[in-house]
Amino acid sequence: MIWGLGVIILLMTSFMATARLRLRGAVDNSAAIKAHLLAEGAVNLAIIGLLGEQKAGNPLQAETAVHDGAPRFCTLAGAAVAISIEDESGKLDLNAASSPLIEAALRGFGADDANGLARAIIAFRETQISEFARLSAPPPSSKRPFAPKHAPFQTALELDQIDGMDPQLLRALLPVVTVHSHSVGVDARSAPPALFAALARYPAAETLALAAKPFPNGLDRRDPRFPAEYRQNGVAGGTFSIHAEAALSSGAIGVEETIIALRPNERLPFTILETRRALARNRDRLLGAGASAPPC
Repeated sequence: MIWGLGVIILLMTSFMATARLRLRGAVDNSAAIKAHLLAEGAVNLAIIGLLGEQKAGNPLQAETAVHDGAPRFCTLAGAAVAISIEDESGKLDLNAASSPLIEAALRGFGADDANGLARAIIAFRETQISEFARLSAPPPSSKRPFAPKHAPFQTALELDQIDGMDPQLLRALLPVVTVHSHSVGVDARSAPPALFAALARYPAAETLALAAKPFPNGLDRRDPRFPAEYRQNGVAGGTFSIHAEAALSSGAIGVEETIIALRPNERLPFTILETRRALARNRDRLLGAGASAPPC
């Protein structure tokens, strides 16, 4: 009798523990979905704001607005939100940038063989002139099992395929390169802080520190150390990267990153070029913001 009662109590305890775990999992999953949807909503709000800047009747605002990725904090449906907008013209275009510009950026980030990596990037994107040239090209020197693509980069993530690319260097470079600006130079006003520092010949340690924590910073965008031959102010490409984070009071955080091209005079006012999985950049500041930030 006592043995049977013990078995029943054990089964009930196990059932209650399982039910509690499933309930907690459902609550956590619901919070994660809500945070992600709020991050998507924040991206849509950012797109609406960018379209407002691009209106034909407001050219002055479109000319003076500079989007360098600095986060803006606000609240949306009770969640703390951070929205960062980056003008892609401030980044280094892997398909359009010259070899000296690519090499200067790589050297600024502390690459061991900046010249060799720059040549590998150029070789990756350039079309082979003949089948013989393709067959006679030397094999990759690293453990990567593939040769250069010999076609333009379709996404910055293809940097991972560059022979000799170090994973740590790759992580530092991905936020500062693009394939969407089609610009041979860099708009120094909106350049990511780490890229600006790399091209302005800051010490590599300072550049990598800015890559890890870009905002706030004390950069002088008129710094004369930024090479004039790479400076391309006033680029009006209309392509932007939007990074949005939403944090609930429970601690759940949703992240959404989207690259769009604005086409305000066409039937569809914008086109989504890429959506990416991304990590939260402002977790600590978001969780401490609470309801003190203004509405989005």
